[in-house]
Amino acid sequence: MRVALNGFFWDQPLTGSGQYLRHLWTALSEITGHTFSPGQTAPGTAFSLLLPAAKTNKPVPTPPGFTAHHAHPSRLDPLARRSANLDKLLWEEWGVTREALRQGAKLLHSPYLTAPLWSKGMPCVVTAHDVIPWVVPGYEGSLPVRIYLRLAVAGVKKAKLIMADSDASRMDIIKVLKVPPHKVRTVYLGMEPHPNYTREELDEVRARFDLPDAYAFYLGGFDRRKNVPLLLRAWRAASDRMRGEGGEVPTLVIGGKVPEPGGVFPNVRAEVKALGFEGKDSPVRFLGRVSEEDKPRLMAAARLFVYPSAYEGFGLDPLEAMSVGCPVVSSSGGSLREVVGEGGMLVPPNDEAALTTAITRAWTDSTMRQALAIRGKQQAARFTWQRTAEQTLSVYEEVMSQKD
Repeated sequence: MRVALNGFFWDQPLTGSGQYLRHLWTALSEITGHTFSPGQTAPGTAFSLLLPAAKTNKPVPTPPGFTAHHAHPSRLDPLARRSANLDKLLWEEWGVTREALRQGAKLLHSPYLTAPLWSKGMPCVVTAHDVIPWVVPGYEGSLPVRIYLRLAVAGVKKAKLIMADSDASRMDIIKVLKVPPHKVRTVYLGMEPHPNYTREELDEVRARFDLPDAYAFYLGGFDRRKNVPLLLRAWRAASDRMRGEGGEVPTLVIGGKVPEPGGVFPNVRAEVKALGFEGKDSPVRFLGRVSEEDKPRLMAAARLFVYPSAYEGFGLDPLEAMSVGCPVVSSSGGSLREVVGEGGMLVPPNDEAALTTAITRAWTDSTMRQALAIRGKQQAARFTWQRTAEQTLSVYEEVMSQKD
């Protein structure tokens, strides 16, 4: 059996779909290599990563049984080059199927919410990370976006099986797509393990970013559902209760580039100004873009990680914070209740008062932070990419064993 994976997001490793694709590709190669004889994949199983011709991709690791293929030129290429969105649509609806058939694939896996309407008889599996445009108000998008999403959903509904990142996402997918429950499987994402950072490594990252010994950290985006303005207001309310002996206000550190306001992006800078958090002595620090290497270090060095998102299809950021032993205060929105679980302190989504109380308690109670750090590591250890790959491989085998 040859499985073809849609590699559209391979060269976008900072996106959720890009990270998922890369981790799954690596984990599939590891479990097939470890489960069977060295250097061999599962009997009769091979994997092809299909890449659009127009993309300039970074090298793809290709152990035995794993190959990467750039699409051949087609007669639709001149049309596709007129628009990046049209290029993507043509690839999803026509190009990826053509290349999968060219490679002799018997199964096509789309690792994000899309599938071709016409797959020429080839069975498809889809990973639907979330259905935010349908379940979170204000995310419906423009008319062209809504048309594209309708087309995507029509294709996804034709898939043999759909994988959801969490039980919460699974229930949303069943409701939104109106598909029978037996067609949707929960396959949790994994967490890449990190080393136990030394005191010197944590001191280095604090010094490099000019951070105090104790700070709270947030990373995870700035669109409306992420609730960054609510976090700022909660920090303002909690600050008076958390002041040090010298009257200094504890520091909140926010990672990521703040986007210009508009659409689904609130005016974070205006909220900062309204709360009096401006100036060089502000207790709120914006770090800008944070590298993947520095992200877990900044989490591990923090006193607290706060994640107020109202809805998540999974929740990799708080899970990563827990994995490095950082105490987590999180909303319970969407999948966060099951992903963070007992590993963090959960508060109702959009509840500013509850978030304020939880931040204050976690910041001031060292015994609680120690307990959260231990429970968080235990919870995060449940989520591995090996487990994700094993369950995904089982889905492939189930689909291929089905009789039409």
